[in-house]
Amino acid sequence: MKSINDFKNCVSTPLLLLLFSMTILQVSISSCSRKSEKDEQELAGKDTTPLGKQIAALSVKIATDPQNAGLFHERAKLHLQSTDVANAMLDMEKVISLDTTKADYFLTLADVHLAASKPGKSKAALEKCISLDPSNKLAYEKLAELYFIAQQYKEAIQNLDGVLKLDITNPKAYFMKGMCYRDMGDTTRAVSSFQTCIEQKSDYYDAYLQLAMIFHAKNNKLAVQYYDGALRVNPKSVDAFYGRGLWYQENERNYDKAIQDYTSAVQLNPKAARAHYALGYIHYQYLKVYDQAIKHYNDAISVDPTWPEAWFNRGLSYEAQGNIAAAATDYKKALELSPDYKNAAQALGRLNKPMK
Repeated sequence: MKSINDFKNCVSTPLLLLLFSMTILQVSISSCSRKSEKDEQELAGKDTTPLGKQIAALSVKIATDPQNAGLFHERAKLHLQSTDVANAMLDMEKVISLDTTKADYFLTLADVHLAASKPGKSKAALEKCISLDPSNKLAYEKLAELYFIAQQYKEAIQNLDGVLKLDITNPKAYFMKGMCYRDMGDTTRAVSSFQTCIEQKSDYYDAYLQLAMIFHAKNNKLAVQYYDGALRVNPKSVDAFYGRGLWYQENERNYDKAIQDYTSAVQLNPKAARAHYALGYIHYQYLKVYDQAIKHYNDAISVDPTWPEAWFNRGLSYEAQGNIAAAATDYKKALELSPDYKNAAQALGRLNKPMK
């Protein structure tokens, strides 16, 4: 029987080198495979959420294809979803260093810059996106939003008109135009834009609420119709319940309906301080049920202990009950929170005035 050494001697030198090279290649492939699996497991181990696992998987792909801008772009979007702005920015910088020809890359870059509180750079990225793809509606929308935040309403409207040239039925564009006109003080055009928004999308909650508030401010009964519309779309709208309750209280003197709406608001959100306060006001001012007024003012104060009017009005309720000491304490607190509060100062002076 031949020994191992004898067998080796029978193999030619070139064949030995070939076999050796193949062995090294197999070991290398196996090692890379194990390393990729290990990397993915390590990355996923740091964040085991579905989003974290997606990021880990992309990181492994990027390691094997580091010149693929699309992979960096996908990972940047995932980082942005996970609010990791720093890593999203690093990925997008890499994307742009690899490829400056795709509009979508600059759209994402704009989002990252905005998340990093760099609106100027976000604007530049959006303008680059539009130069690459003049039909990109989303870029016009985002640019309009930037101008709106900067209170440059005419520029915002110009970009929204750009959206509507591409899509005449776009409800968000009409809504945003309404917000621009509202802030410009042009309520006629604001109403028209919000109504057109609803014509395009009948369940656009924010448009109903804006219309309700505009007509409420004008003392126009259409306010109730739009509050109803907002509640039809969103039956759990604390703002719509509060607004409609305020309308019933101030414009119709229908305190039962107002109480029903305010009660719905605080049931939906126990921290709805304005609704608690309004319930207190109705029970003090109109119904003269002072213990209930105090209860509701207590609730308002527990939500916002820095609200001087709530302390003052609870003081009035205590005073109406004859609890002078509690009333004085509340008036002092209201003055502590707002030293220029004349009504509280007068009320405290009234209590401190000596009896004749």
